[in-house]
Amino acid sequence: MYLKNALSLMLATVFLLSLPELQAVETQQAAKPNIMVILCDDLGYGDLACYGHPVIKTPHLDQLASQGMRLTDCYASAPVCSPSRAGLLTGRTPNRLGVYDWIPEGHPMHLKRDEVTVAQLLQQAGYDTAHVGKWHCNGMFNSKEQPQPGDHGFRHWFSTQNNALPTHENPNNFVRNGKPVGEIEGFSCQIVADEGIHWLKNWREQEKPFFLHVCFHEPHERVASPPELVEKYLDKSLYEDQAQYFANVANMDLAVGKLLKALDEMNVADNTLVFFTSDNGPETLNRYGKGSRRSWGSPGVLRGMKLHIYEGGIRVPGIIRWPGNIKAGQEVDTPVCSVDL
Repeated sequence: MYLKNALSLMLATVFLLSLPELQAVETQQAAKPNIMVILCDDLGYGDLACYGHPVIKTPHLDQLASQGMRLTDCYASAPVCSPSRAGLLTGRTPNRLGVYDWIPEGHPMHLKRDEVTVAQLLQQAGYDTAHVGKWHCNGMFNSKEQPQPGDHGFRHWFSTQNNALPTHENPNNFVRNGKPVGEIEGFSCQIVADEGIHWLKNWREQEKPFFLHVCFHEPHERVASPPELVEKYLDKSLYEDQAQYFANVANMDLAVGKLLKALDEMNVADNTLVFFTSDNGPETLNRYGKGSRRSWGSPGVLRGMKLHIYEGGIRVPGIIRWPGNIKAGQEVDTPVCSVDL
């Protein structure tokens, strides 16, 4: 129960320090940690080098794990994206939320306006908040008919409903605070990381602690990645599609490294809790059949995949770093779920 207690202690500390009678004590105010949650899309339990992948190189996430705690029994709150994301944000099991499956564009299903999110609670505790990347908690994205990220506690948001479109290279469907951005040059995870960094350095309320919710579209089924990354994996892959998937994970790792470097540059890394995980297990070749060559995610030694309630569908990578509070280099087998946040 150590990990759950640590997360609960962190949030309890935040709320205690937000009480008016404590706000005059400068040293206590400074104790509020910044929080960065990094959520990947369909990253399998076996897709990172620090979780045993024999080919994919993930040096930044490996380093993050060495500086904090690597969870061997970390679970998503659902085996598919929308319910899992809603569970993480609210701390409630998805069946209680009415978000019971992935949400197609235009669908009436959505995270209800009266659900309380961790972003709203942290705002009440004096935090500045931002969401960057995939949202997928509603079907009517950027519409007044359903609540948007800003209605769920994020003062700044930069999002897509689901995937970056028309592809994850040079996408044109990102929306920033309700305004479509148009085509953006680059690859999705780098675009998302750059937005988060720009918010951290230029747009956030600097006198407040921050909560940054980063949701990458990668690795998913193989999506667009820089050709030079794909090239690195061609001779280690059976097919180009497999090399593309490996590059998706590697590109996401580079984006994580960029975010962590920004924390160092801002001199806030030592007071920032970073939680990295995935929304569910991977797409695998079992999804469409081996002849499809589409889905190269790895559940490692686990049975099952995305959509399955076997371990492979819900047990995911989990890494937490909180310098001075979580001992570096730990491997912890205490079961924890994303709803514990």
